[in-house]
Amino acid sequence: MRRCINLLFFLFSSGFVCAQDDVIRVLFYNTENLFDTIDAPDTFDEDYTPAGKLQHSAARYALKLKHLGKVIDSSFNGASPELLGLCEVENLRVLEGLRSNIGVPHHLAIIHFESPDRRGIDNALMYDTIQFSILHAGLRRIELGGRSESTRGILWAVLKENYTEYPFLVLVNHWPSRYGGREASNEKRMIASRNCMDLIDSVSQEYPECSVLLMGDLNDHPDDESVLQLSKCDDPKHDPCLVNMHEQYLELDAGSHVYRSEWAVLDHILVNRRLLYYHSWSPDPRRGDFVWYDWMMYENKRDHRLYPNRFYGSSAFYGGYSDHLPARLELHLPK
Repeated sequence: MRRCINLLFFLFSSGFVCAQDDVIRVLFYNTENLFDTIDAPDTFDEDYTPAGKLQHSAARYALKLKHLGKVIDSSFNGASPELLGLCEVENLRVLEGLRSNIGVPHHLAIIHFESPDRRGIDNALMYDTIQFSILHAGLRRIELGGRSESTRGILWAVLKENYTEYPFLVLVNHWPSRYGGREASNEKRMIASRNCMDLIDSVSQEYPECSVLLMGDLNDHPDDESVLQLSKCDDPKHDPCLVNMHEQYLELDAGSHVYRSEWAVLDHILVNRRLLYYHSWSPDPRRGDFVWYDWMMYENKRDHRLYPNRFYGSSAFYGGYSDHLPARLELHLPK
């Protein structure tokens, strides 16, 4: 099933662009500190400047953009994602740079809001402008309380899928890290999770038929309390009722991130049960997975296993891609 739109609004040319209507490709990617080389005075980004400890030059920045673009190009067999969630991006400038490094044909627009994070890293969403129209978007701040530092907010957008006219609520997350230990930092991620739940409930009151896609680096696993409470469905009218598309990785020696040679499932895509069971769009029966190519990895000298090849590590330059693998999901219409 394909749809062609006559692009008469181009001033100097007109033609036909075809969009694949029966699939929505969803990708979430923690880009591992996608910074430009400019020192922003209000954030702690000095390490990512030519004079900083990482010696983050224009050439390295260009290589980083090229590498991330290559991963995105390779994620769907030569097709572009229709929904691309991103975290650890510094500003709109780097998002525009990344978009220009996506080589596969695309019609991606950017949704971005500046975050209160002290390092200046943000969340963002790119969406296909042929597949979707934007209805509302915003950034929900997460107040951690006490003496905790500011953290990334939840980027959210209500998009209308142009073929079925269904509304989609998309939430892009980067929850507080496990710095200080998992248990000591757990309440911060619980607060972030509750903010997601409140946001889903609020938007669903205005758009009761909306499908929900929650994606992000949640810094917790599918069986941790902060993620599990997103599946609560005692009251379907108010509870989030989400299903984790990557929970099967708990049973595998695999995931999206490695810490001390152990795989972790930190990057997730969750969908609500309305999307999973009742709407025309439905996830691929293979459920979610992670993008993996050997060229994205490096071989660990101790155990000779392949792990994500990061761009920087501590103060060392490795020139890889990211320390996270992208989370991937496809939604399909029945034939």
